[in-house]
Amino acid sequence: MTTTTTYRTGDYYGDGSTNHIWETHDDNTLIAELYVSTDRHEIMNIQVREAYRGEGHARHLYDTATDQMDIYHAPVAHRSLEGNAFAEAVGGPTVDPYPCDCYGCNEIEED
Repeated sequence: MTTTTTYRTGDYYGDGSTNHIWETHDDNTLIAELYVSTDRHEIMNIQVREAYRGEGHARHLYDTATDQMDIYHAPVAHRSLEGNAFAEAVGGPTVDPYPCDCYGCNEIEED
């Protein structure tokens, strides 16, 4: 397997936002991607295709990104179970709290 890691900017799955994007490809197949917001440098998403999981691709993208800039994990309320496990596994800082009216943040505040 010959993998390459690339960097570009683009939107987050068609939402019109601008993000830093690191991708790992095996030949022409996208196998892993990391989206980081340009404003807060918050991890918006990290995904590895199922057939390639457990091979270190997510950690590689995280390490590559943190070598280039400071990036931050999303607030706990914004993380999926997998995202939280990833944040705990790789370590690193969480973005500073910011005003948010999402369901997850409102549920935490009400508890």
